[in-house]
Amino acid sequence: MDAKKVIVCDDDRHILEVLKLIVEFSGAEVLVEDDSAKLFGRLNEDRPDLLIIDLWMPNLSGQEIISKIRMDDKMKNMYILCLSASDDGEEVAMRAGANQFLPKPFEMTDILQIIENNCRNIRASA
Repeated sequence: MDAKKVIVCDDDRHILEVLKLIVEFSGAEVLVEDDSAKLFGRLNEDRPDLLIIDLWMPNLSGQEIISKIRMDDKMKNMYILCLSASDDGEEVAMRAGANQFLPKPFEMTDILQIIENNCRNIRASA
């Protein structure tokens, strides 16, 4: 069975590295992007099973990217986990079309559970 592919996008390189390690620990293939302006091209090229994205980034916000994904017929069903430390982050992320939200700081076990559940759902629908 092929490893599931996860793209992680965050402008904070420390958080990006932590998320990369967590996803690798789960057994999924992980790709990272720290420039939100390049993310949509990466998504089209790499077609991940799961996107983990920060809500507030320079260039394009996670909110803008999520909304754009939901309007794209080829990507609109992608599972999106949005992360943010902002007080209104969950409301903004869910309104944009995220499937799930986690506040920063997050727990490793929460991320692992989301990856496991998401990959199980992908296998079940394949």
